[in-house]
Amino acid sequence: MDPRFNVPVDAAGEMRALLERTGADFREEGGQFRLTLAQGGCRWQVLCRCRESLAMVYHIHPARVRDPEKALELCSRLNGRVVRGSFFLQEERFIFRDSAELTEYVTAQEELARTVEYGGAVLPRFWEALTAAADGILLLGTE
Repeated sequence: MDPRFNVPVDAAGEMRALLERTGADFREEGGQFRLTLAQGGCRWQVLCRCRESLAMVYHIHPARVRDPEKALELCSRLNGRVVRGSFFLQEERFIFRDSAELTEYVTAQEELARTVEYGGAVLPRFWEALTAAADGILLLGTE
């Protein structure tokens, strides 16, 4: 029997192992991991915070929000469209947050990868709308 069977999953250890295995360029700072993702013309920062068996993954859009009212309206619209996770504003930035509660070592890295990849698909999907809303323009078709 695996000696880790009755021990909670170490999210930070599993995240580190996943990032190293995939060759990702990342920085680790006490249970937090920072990396940059890019897709098409989109490039953004990702922060992964791990505590015990929980990993919170934050995808940070680079545009500074100038009109918080319009930005919050877009967050509300987009939150009605995403299957998991949510958009919110913090420090004048759009953030897409998702989480992974790791229950088994066998599937931990797969679940972490799925969580990072989901946000990595969501943010570029709404990139144009997020960038426009940061400038106070709500685009049609984001609903």
